[in-house]
Order: sequence, then C-alpha cells, then structure tokens
Amino acid sequence: MQGFDLFGGLVVEGFEAALLPCTLVLLLSGFATAFMARQFAIPAVVAFWLSTLAFGWARFAGRTGDVNRFVLATLAVAAVGIMFWPPIRRLDWVALAAGGITGFVASSVWLPCVGEAFGTLLGDLPDAGFGGIFLMATYLTGVLSPLLLFAAVHHLTPDELLERVEPVWSIVGGAVLTAFGIAMAFGVHETLVGYLFRWSLG
Repeated sequence: MQGFDLFGGLVVEGFEAALLPCTLVLLLSGFATAFMARQFAIPAVVAFWLSTLAFGWARFAGRTGDVNRFVLATLAVAAVGIMFWPPIRRLDWVALAAGGITGFVASSVWLPCVGEAFGTLLGDLPDAGFGGIFLMATYLTGVLSPLLLFAAVHHLTPDELLERVEPVWSIVGGAVLTAFGIAMAFGVHETLVGYLFRWSLG
C-alpha cells in the first residue's frame, strides 16, 4: 500500500480499532487520566495522545526496548499520586504530566489489532524516519477517537454539572489507574492484554 491508499486505510482501521477490545488498555488509561484531571481533562487528553504517539512510534519503530514492568507500575501509581497530592496547586501542569506518564505506560503494554494498513505501517516504521510519525498519528487519532470525543463533550458541558460529577470521576479514574499499576507489578497485565487481543480476533 502506498500514499493515499495507506493514509485512507489507516484512518478506517483506526476508527475500527477504537471499537475492539484490544484498544481498551489505551482507552481505559486515557479516560482514567481525564477523569482524575477534572476541569483540566483537555490538557490531560492532549498530553496522553502526544505521549502515546511518541512512545508508541518509538516502540514499533524499534528505537526503544521493553520497559521493566515494575517501572511501569511505579509510573502508573505515581500519576495517581501527583493528581491527588494536596501541596500541588497547578493542576493544569499536573494534568499534562499525568497524561504524559500514563500515555507512556499504556503505549508500552498496548498490543494493537493489526489490519492490512497498520501492518504495512509497522513494517515500514523502522526505515520511515520521522515521516512515520504522521502516519502513526493518523491511525492513533482514530484509535483514541472516543477519548478525544469525550474531551470535546467535557469542554462543552456546563460547569455546574461538571462540579457535581467530577469528584466521583476522579476517584474512579484513580482507582482504575491504581489497579492497572498493581496488575503490572504482579505481571497480570500481560494475561489481560493477551486476552483482549484474542477476544478482538475471535
């Protein structure tokens, strides 16, 4: 596949992958981070997307190796900690940091569903240079479209309503990321990610 055909194929496959279980490791991490960020959900989502793109590209292009699961587990729990640590007042910057951290963690364990277009991209990434980032971004935008849609809806939601639901959201998000970190610490995440991948195929 070349040129526009590859681009179009990545757009379609990205949106299709957003509906498959194999993408849950990304979406759950992204939503959990956005929930914790409360009124700063948009900065958190943007940072998550950029981090997932950067580290996902580096991983699949063969520019980085596997990351130790204990390091990933520590980072996931640290992302929760900085969001709830009382002395931190600049929650906008904290949201950016948490999004970057969780994007790195999620992209390090993500096992994507591979269609024809994305399979072609994966084969080309090691030699594509930085041009491969654009194609990776195209695919990832479709994959994370539910999270991006949530950020848009969040921005348009009245503040009065958000003030009622955000405290509960933040606790749920923190619990999900903490559970994710514990699963990685014990190596359970590999089984879960593998199950989601097989479920997508079946």
